[in-house]
Amino acid sequence: MTRRVAIVGYGCLKIGKYGADVSENEMAIKAIKLALEDAGISRGDVDGLITTPNYLLTLGLQLSVISEHLRVTPRVAAEISCGGIAGGLALKHAINEIMLGYADVVVCYGSVKESIRFKNIAMIEPGMGLEIYDPTVQPYAVAGVIWAYACSGRRYMYEYGATEEHFAVACVRDRDNARHNNWAAFTTPITVDDVLKSPVMCSPLKLLDCSAARDGAAAIILSSEEKAREITDTPIYVAGVGEHHDSSSFIPTDGCDKSITTFVATREAAQRALRMAKISVDDVDVAELYAPFSPQELMLPEDIGWFKKGEMVRAIMDGSTEIGGKIPINTDGGLLSRGHPAMVTPLYETISIVRQLRGEAGKVQVDGAGIGLVHCEGGMLNNCMVFIFKRGD
Repeated sequence: MTRRVAIVGYGCLKIGKYGADVSENEMAIKAIKLALEDAGISRGDVDGLITTPNYLLTLGLQLSVISEHLRVTPRVAAEISCGGIAGGLALKHAINEIMLGYADVVVCYGSVKESIRFKNIAMIEPGMGLEIYDPTVQPYAVAGVIWAYACSGRRYMYEYGATEEHFAVACVRDRDNARHNNWAAFTTPITVDDVLKSPVMCSPLKLLDCSAARDGAAAIILSSEEKAREITDTPIYVAGVGEHHDSSSFIPTDGCDKSITTFVATREAAQRALRMAKISVDDVDVAELYAPFSPQELMLPEDIGWFKKGEMVRAIMDGSTEIGGKIPINTDGGLLSRGHPAMVTPLYETISIVRQLRGEAGKVQVDGAGIGLVHCEGGMLNNCMVFIFKRGD
């Protein structure tokens, strides 16, 4: 017998660069305490801790450190890893534990100092990362993913007539939204011209077309429906979960007929989540999409189903994805301006949707938002999860 699951609290830190005097554990504890405060519950109510990978100090034992500091004794605990999708998988695991009755109140959290881990990502060392790349793509790179996304963007330009200006408009939209997000790393206004004149990183991608690795920590408190009704008057329910992993790690290597401008994992995960929620894509009021580079800001809305392939070239220009448009996307600034503490990014996305559905989004509030969608990915859109959330009945 499964149970309905709700989000009843959240907490997060401003995304940015934290000094060496602040540890990932300290950041995690601060985010968890903020979430407990938001939910109005005590640490004694918590019977589950689920987290994203911790690479720097604790060797997979961060859960034990956090449990000791908070003095909680979780009945369930797990550390989940799968690239950038890790936060989504952690959230799914927390949902499942509650649905199956193994826990009643679970804290799903993540804390990473990406600015340190990726400080020298552009420096290629001999042999670094070779073991994770298929031999057919090793000549192109041995570290990083920007080359794959750049290839995808260039192909989209060829197939659908997109230009670098179209990609730049997505960057400007995200930055305009980020100006009203207290947690965003980048809030200085930019123009299309600013994007086009920023340094070329991997053509057609320029500096402002790319998300930046930053530090962050976020925590989300989930509970059973019964507990949720005791805790809050504004529960946000999990209505649908979709997941798909395709047969590649970055660009497809098992055939020449697979597109790099549309992504199987995104399409399949979205369809599964929508079926579970028993809604159509047009029922969604607001969405957070995991687009680490600007061309994917155009591709993902097409793959999820709001637009046919190639239609985003027009839609990005006519305001269809802005607040007040057909489907407001990345109202908190997205990865490009909110910042990208990779494995924790899906949790920040979820918090943004929760705020929208609670009516707490301030100047970027979508009127009447009742259904929200969160998309997250790992690799190059090869591993994907989509969540559908609904405002409480």
